[in-house]
Amino acid sequence: MFTHLLLCTHGSDGARRAEKFVFEQLMAADKAPNLTVLTIIDKDWAIMSSDDWLNTSKTRNTFRDYAQEQMGREIDEDWQRIQATYPDATSVRFMKVVGGIEETMAEVAENVGSDLIVIGPCRIKPRRLLSLKMEPGLAATLSNKKLHPLLPVPLLVVP
Repeated sequence: MFTHLLLCTHGSDGARRAEKFVFEQLMAADKAPNLTVLTIIDKDWAIMSSDDWLNTSKTRNTFRDYAQEQMGREIDEDWQRIQATYPDATSVRFMKVVGGIEETMAEVAENVGSDLIVIGPCRIKPRRLLSLKMEPGLAATLSNKKLHPLLPVPLLVVP
């Protein structure tokens, strides 16, 4: 039915449900489609910092490099988890891209020739001050208003 799927994931519980659906339902079909697993790092991460007036440019650059390295490690660990959990993941293309969430999702779908984008459900974040548990996954969220006009192919949101 589909020839190339684009699975967008970032390690949250909802993203893991989308992964499970893709690997256990869609990839298990007789004619398994090609699959690209995409992790998007929001373009705004590079400008995040605190009290800039206290930091020198060297300190900010050192922090940015550290944050980029840490995110890369976490994404690599997430991809290793996917490969360890789903045997079919060994033949999958993995991509990480820095950019706007909605724009990158649409652009990558078009560039890889995807005919379906699969994502997990919207997650409700606990209030930071009241929650002691941090959920895995990147914190950026997408905007339906921005995404829908950009979509080059259908979008499947796994509940």
